[in-house]
Amino acid sequence: MFTFISYFCLFFFIISSFSDRISPLAFPYISYFGLFFPFVFCLNILFFLFCFALKKWKQMFVTLIIFLICWEAIYTYFPIHKKIKKIPEKCIHVLTYNIMHFGNSNEYLEVNHNPIIQYIVDQNPDIICLQEFKSKNKAQLSAIRNALRSTPYYFILPCGVALFSKYDILSAKKVPLESVSNGALVAELNINGEKVTILNCHLESNKISDSEKIEYFNLIKAPNIYKLKSFMYVMFSKLTPAFKMRAIQSIIISEIIKKNKNRYVIVCGDFNDTPISYTYHKIKGDLNDAFVENGCGMGISFDSNHFLFRIDYILHSNNMRSYNIMVGKLKDSDHYPVQTYLRFIHN
Repeated sequence: MFTFISYFCLFFFIISSFSDRISPLAFPYISYFGLFFPFVFCLNILFFLFCFALKKWKQMFVTLIIFLICWEAIYTYFPIHKKIKKIPEKCIHVLTYNIMHFGNSNEYLEVNHNPIIQYIVDQNPDIICLQEFKSKNKAQLSAIRNALRSTPYYFILPCGVALFSKYDILSAKKVPLESVSNGALVAELNINGEKVTILNCHLESNKISDSEKIEYFNLIKAPNIYKLKSFMYVMFSKLTPAFKMRAIQSIIISEIIKKNKNRYVIVCGDFNDTPISYTYHKIKGDLNDAFVENGCGMGISFDSNHFLFRIDYILHSNNMRSYNIMVGKLKDSDHYPVQTYLRFIHN
């Protein structure tokens, strides 16, 4: 029985590791395997330790082989790097942040009253990609622009996707995504004479309410089979359509990246999907993930009622190098800010 269960978990782990290759448009339920990747991985680690304790060398060897086969997925989810002490010169500082309408605060007019604005000002990034950016009127927008005056060039979409930059924005437009409240923009920046393509994405949300997140937390504390069935039904009814919508959106964005004519590309934003997902795999393509390149741990960027995931990313073309990516711990949004330093590699 032990052998059967351990091999079943390894089989589940393989499916989970490669689930991001299959579009949810073709097989929608495959995305759930990727969602549970960290849990399945930890379960297999436990079985590996049990095998060691029971001296089941054959099963240990098989487990190690499976881990090697799935190494790309493991390393994508759990990279291990140390920060460097000194950032190289001529790097650009990039920050992406889903600010949840500035933490649902009305305190825009005084920077010191809004910790999200103050955080961004203190970090002093060169490029700021924001999601869920909303201002109620022109006075509030003017106050925000004044607070972020070190990045005087900006482009804002009505869906709340915004770009602020110290560098001249040569062009910017909305990406034609089908969505009610989410969206993306693509812009061309002049960075020290180099034309750089920037995409800022806020892909389809799962639309899980605060009450449903609280119900999830209560089920963790006190499992109830009847409540669990009801909760799972609600989750499936929300997550499955969101998986499909993000698949369509990711295909559109990946085509924009492929057709891009500039040497340098940066993709930022809230993908609303984990590193083992079709959305992430499709958009990433040949790009590098800054967190995988120099981050450490899981890099959790979304934290709401024990829903803990890395869903905010900074991707870049492979002719750029990333340094010291950091996930901030500001609590005023349900997301954490993600920032890194990028350096052009001139051929």
